[in-house]
Amino acid sequence: MFYKIKNIIYKIILCCKIKSYIIKYNKKIFLIGTPWYGNLGDHAITLGEKFIIKEIFPEHKIIDIPYNIYFSKLSKIFRFEIDSNDMIYLQGGGNLGSLYPQEENLRRDVIKKYKRNKIIVMPVSIFFHDNDFGKIELEKSSKIYNNHFNLTIISRDEVSFNFAKKYFYKVNNVLAPDAVTSLDGVLSDIDVNRKGVQFFLRKDIEKILSDDIINKIKFHLNKYDIQYNISDTTVPYEVREKQRKKEVFSRLIMARKARLIITDRYHGLIFSVITHTPVIVFKSFDTKISSGVKWFKELEWVHYMDSNDLDNIFKIINKYCLYEEYKIKTTSKCKDIVINTIKNAIFNEEKKQ
Repeated sequence: MFYKIKNIIYKIILCCKIKSYIIKYNKKIFLIGTPWYGNLGDHAITLGEKFIIKEIFPEHKIIDIPYNIYFSKLSKIFRFEIDSNDMIYLQGGGNLGSLYPQEENLRRDVIKKYKRNKIIVMPVSIFFHDNDFGKIELEKSSKIYNNHFNLTIISRDEVSFNFAKKYFYKVNNVLAPDAVTSLDGVLSDIDVNRKGVQFFLRKDIEKILSDDIINKIKFHLNKYDIQYNISDTTVPYEVREKQRKKEVFSRLIMARKARLIITDRYHGLIFSVITHTPVIVFKSFDTKISSGVKWFKELEWVHYMDSNDLDNIFKIINKYCLYEEYKIKTTSKCKDIVINTIKNAIFNEEKKQ
């Protein structure tokens, strides 16, 4: 009961703050659908999105409206007025489609409600189930997206991009890396003594990496006395805007301290890239890793592996963990790509209007 009351008070305070920003600032950008849940990959996306928007529009105030606030009764009471000249950015991630209906419903609602606003869907992966449910959901999204006058969808992998061009054909479709890549090198000033292996492993509905494979890898690590730490890019509690940076950076520091990351998480892969840590990454439930890893094909220290290829997995572990610390020879260019691509998409569309 106490927690519920405290939660309501927090929401009221946040709504007051949002309302004051709307009144105070003439130059403002709305970022809608940001997370309160414990997926730190999604929180890292929000940090990346804000960094990108600030790079492009340094004089604008970014007004962050979390999912929990947008659909709450309080938002109706406070009546957040979005002017037709205000730009709206929608939270990116692996959530466009039928896999996470709540996030898709928010996106549809905003796009349907604000038909005259410029709306940018930040880099997403797209997945609709190949069944009756998925087809019905795709038809709903397709109809709403194609009826908007000024909508840009940024896909973060080629499979999603080609899908969007096919079904969201009246939309401005753009291909760019995940927003988190804009944080590349964020911890480069921190000097660390790298040790062992850092696991970032799924435990949710998208988990497909078997425990048997993980146990065999752990057995190999124990055999050669290689220390390791097992974690995930999620936490079992709510994370709000005030805690966002601290929680995300706790995982980035884990990545930065390791000699090697082993992961089946897309943001486990990206955390390795932006902290310049070698990585073994396995495929995901959908195509977000198999397609998204192509952004990092020039990085010789990013290893996209079949989980059954244990001999080569063990060789890679030994290469990075048993000998002298590996020195990174190349780093990703995705930071510049994602910022410039989004910037060009925004201003090129404006010229067409």
